[in-house]
Amino acid sequence: MSRVGKKIQEARMKSGISVKQLAKKLGVSEGYIQDVESGRKIINEDLIKKVEKILNIDINEDVFEGADVPVENIKEVNASAAINAEWENAFSHILKKIPVFDINQKEIYDYKYLPITDKKIEGYSADKIFYIKAPDDSMRGFRIQKDDRLMIYQNPEIINNSIALIEVDGKRLIRQLKRLDSNKVLILSHSNNLKTETRDVKSFSVLGRCIKLEIDM
Repeated sequence: MSRVGKKIQEARMKSGISVKQLAKKLGVSEGYIQDVESGRKIINEDLIKKVEKILNIDINEDVFEGADVPVENIKEVNASAAINAEWENAFSHILKKIPVFDINQKEIYDYKYLPITDKKIEGYSADKIFYIKAPDDSMRGFRIQKDDRLMIYQNPEIINNSIALIEVDGKRLIRQLKRLDSNKVLILSHSNNLKTETRDVKSFSVLGRCIKLEIDM
């Protein structure tokens, strides 16, 4: 069972809603809901939003529940890091403080202050945006090098040809995803040579999609 499917099942049962009732509200079959909850199918983002509204939960937030509180490891104080709390509060409706994490979200290396428009950053929900610092050069062939910053949008959906933050066998990685069919995905990395691995969709989790790359010149 995928973590997303498990969260949907737990929230549905807690709300006292049957599979049939949830399927009817979403306009899908009971079999589809059962497949999503068991991890046999990946639910798309539009349906996730509907499920969140019906069950009154935040699925992406729940997926990250239980993680240790990250430790700040800011080695240099820059202009953005020096902004005081009073200034932050005054401009919180137009600027959001976004952490730059290590790939496991155990440490915070920095913060970035990004403009908010209609509660969105770069067109995505501001509450579901964070940064990851690339841990190595395994994606150099995709122009992503060690210590580059990747803006991540929390979204468990598998998007074809996307660069994503994934978890495979307990390890987090930045990889490109290519759908082969409804059950198989090709996972690509490129350091000195292109490497590929075919995986069943139930054998890994998508934690978020990379929507922007930032590098230091």
